[in-house]
Amino acid sequence: MIVRPVLCQPFVGRREELAYLNERRLEAGSSHGGLVLIAGEAGVGKSRLIAEFCASLARSRWRIGYGQCDASASRPYGPILDVLAALDPEPFELGATETKREQHDAIVNRFAAIAARRALIVAIEDVHWADAATLDLLAYLGPKLHNLRVLVLASFRLADLPPGHHAIDAVAKVARDSRAGRIDLAPLQGPELRTFIDEALSGFELSATTRRAIALAGEGNPFFTEELLKSAVEAKSAEGPKRTTRELPHTVRATLLERLRPFDEHERRVVTQAAVIGRTFGIDLLAATLETSPTSLLPTLRRARDFQLVEELGPTIFRFRHGLTRDAIYGDFLGAERAPRHRSIALALEETRADDLPLEALAYHWWAAGDGKKSARYNELAGDEATRVHAHEDAIAFYERALETPDLDAIVRGSIVQKIAERRGALKWISDSGATYTLAADIFRDAGAYAREAICRSNAAIQAYQAKAFDPTAPLEAMLARLDETEYVARSRVHLGLSWLTATFWFPTRAAYHLSQVDPRAREEQLDIRLRFHNVSAWVAMTFGDVETFRRELDAWIAAGEAIGSPQSVAVAHCNGAMCFSFFALHEDALDHIERSKKIAREARLFNIEDSAHSVSVMTHVLRGDLKSARASLAFVSPTSESRFNTTFALSWGTILGAHLGDRALIETWFDPFEAVVSPAPEIECGAGFAEIMVRRGRERDAEALLHRALPDCELVRGNVMTCLATARYGSAADRKRARAFLAGAAEGSREFPERPALALFDAIEHDRNDRPDDARTFARDAAEGFRRLRMPLLEAAALEIAGDHEAALVLYHRSGATYDVGRLNAASSRETRDVSPELMAATSSLSPREREVAILAGSGHSNLEISQRLFITLKTVEKHLASVYRKLNITSRTKLSAYITARGHLPVGARSGD
Repeated sequence: MIVRPVLCQPFVGRREELAYLNERRLEAGSSHGGLVLIAGEAGVGKSRLIAEFCASLARSRWRIGYGQCDASASRPYGPILDVLAALDPEPFELGATETKREQHDAIVNRFAAIAARRALIVAIEDVHWADAATLDLLAYLGPKLHNLRVLVLASFRLADLPPGHHAIDAVAKVARDSRAGRIDLAPLQGPELRTFIDEALSGFELSATTRRAIALAGEGNPFFTEELLKSAVEAKSAEGPKRTTRELPHTVRATLLERLRPFDEHERRVVTQAAVIGRTFGIDLLAATLETSPTSLLPTLRRARDFQLVEELGPTIFRFRHGLTRDAIYGDFLGAERAPRHRSIALALEETRADDLPLEALAYHWWAAGDGKKSARYNELAGDEATRVHAHEDAIAFYERALETPDLDAIVRGSIVQKIAERRGALKWISDSGATYTLAADIFRDAGAYAREAICRSNAAIQAYQAKAFDPTAPLEAMLARLDETEYVARSRVHLGLSWLTATFWFPTRAAYHLSQVDPRAREEQLDIRLRFHNVSAWVAMTFGDVETFRRELDAWIAAGEAIGSPQSVAVAHCNGAMCFSFFALHEDALDHIERSKKIAREARLFNIEDSAHSVSVMTHVLRGDLKSARASLAFVSPTSESRFNTTFALSWGTILGAHLGDRALIETWFDPFEAVVSPAPEIECGAGFAEIMVRRGRERDAEALLHRALPDCELVRGNVMTCLATARYGSAADRKRARAFLAGAAEGSREFPERPALALFDAIEHDRNDRPDDARTFARDAAEGFRRLRMPLLEAAALEIAGDHEAALVLYHRSGATYDVGRLNAASSRETRDVSPELMAATSSLSPREREVAILAGSGHSNLEISQRLFITLKTVEKHLASVYRKLNITSRTKLSAYITARGHLPVGARSGD
């Protein structure tokens, strides 16, 4: 059986470093050689970077020589001689020279002779262990490379060397050369580290919790991370007792414990006791546990610092330079030795003043001492403190440690599990968060704490909805069925959860029913219930188009947030209120609430919410026809925002804005990187912009499929006229029917909202598709009037186009800054379609106006795609019109159509009339 090792085969990250090495290589290839120092701690990937770079040159004409420095047995110039032997089969002997410079010149000349035939890469690894002669030669070689086709790569790490070591000054001397470059390799982070772990585990299964623990322990060091993964896989597959999670792989332990070799017994006692305290330790606490004075420890700590074993964070605070170093030392203790040491440390810490109580240290030491009660108490407090400063993963670790206490009270256990669910939600671990909320709900159910169960069930359902799980409301409905009527707070919370979800699903009638079941006593007694009640009530009123109720509920929502004392809740209410006012085309109200939201968010440093306000601002400005302001607002929103709301709005309105402006950069930012992610399950807001870009690229079927997925199966949709109108242009017949029903439902009532003129425009588009120009113009004129009243000039212009008033549409597009539409309309209104001779008009009298436009453009040499873009119609419509033109004019080809039109006085493409 072949067993694949736990090893990251692909090269992950380091793109900038590779790009820099390639730049230096190209310079060297032009006889401008140089030297690049590559620095980093052990295992960070220096050798892998060099190997990857050299491997990329395998098929090139570059020759590559490797040299390895040896810490224990190195001959003078050993690595250099190894390189020369690899590069040139002709032996090179160090001759007797009178001076060191002559010796150096002889070696340099040998490199020059080889490089005259083929350019060279010289890779020398671990120069911190190099002999002095090699280091001197590298310093001498640097300036000599300027006119040679040679690039020298030298990897090193100085962290393991004591002060005064010869390599420190020698490397500094090498670096002083003006042509010397330097790469400081940092640990892998974020997506690169996750990719590294995924690739290393290809074919192996480890839980997400174990992966995250290893990612944290390895601190981004590829070697340590790989070894920890290997150990975890072995432990999982091994028979018998499992290895403890604190046990380090032998390879890592040996590498780290090697650093203690220079220390004597007394010094080791100090360092090992510090390791029991933790990665970070205070000298006063260390002295107290060793029953000595802080002053007596300073020589040992200074020596440990010089060997880069620890680092000084402050006058009395030290830290092991790498967490695994501390783990390796700590791991040498027997289990029976650890608990009493930790207990004594914890007791000493409890003597600290209450306002200076080191919660994290107490949490750790009581846990390690095996005191379950105190471990649970301090670890929960430490988790709360980590939560306060948004250290979510640290908080989870503290909470999980608190749960290790077996006899915890059920309510306490449920509360801690709920806190873990909240932190996982903050980290966007949606599925994990939902599952954890469910676990907390089950604990509270068994304890009879139904109000708290309802909170967790509701949050679990919301997470399930975000994860697009099947039937996310089922657990809430099941809970409601078993709750006694006397549990009015719990029942109110369940109804609120169901109302939020059904409102989000665009089922306002069902949402309104659940809102009506929220007990007034619960609203009065529980501020959070009051806040959520008015939140959902405002949304439902907006969906129904009840402006007065919406204003009242929004004010109550804001007041509830202020009563709780939560700037975040107030800023969110203003932001959502602005969005709803934009749906109503009440632009001034929307802009007012946007500014209020941004002001509160800035003052409270709620940057995600400020970004949300900018995202809504983009939509508001597009709808009111101010594309310049829309673009300015979009600049404040990052494509990497962690907020789902922000990215949804920025993607949807960023693509619409890019389409109106014809701005390639905006489309490359807000469409191209996200298409593959959005297309499988698009939000309804994303339908319009994404479909438009797809159609412009000749992908009408993709646009049709995306619109099908974007339209929800629901009762009523408001505020998404752009996607409904895109469906009218590019959607299937079945989806057009659904989209029209949404517009019709939202257009009902005595008050005019954007859906009413949008419904008229939808019908105009439909009539235009079906060759009923008179009906199309009638509906389009009605739509234009409605959009004019609502001050929505871009949609008014679109209606005017179909109505045939291109000049008025052009004015509106120009005023709004829609440069793409101005160009498109100018082209469509050019002499190719305007200057129609009487002869041509008579000869094409059987054609509809739209068919005549298509015929003239096709006869003038335009492709079907160009015609669809100029006339703002689909490719299928162009093809249908052309087929009708051929039939009515008895023409069988584009060439004959061109001749037919030209013969009747219309100039073809590229022709110019006389002055």
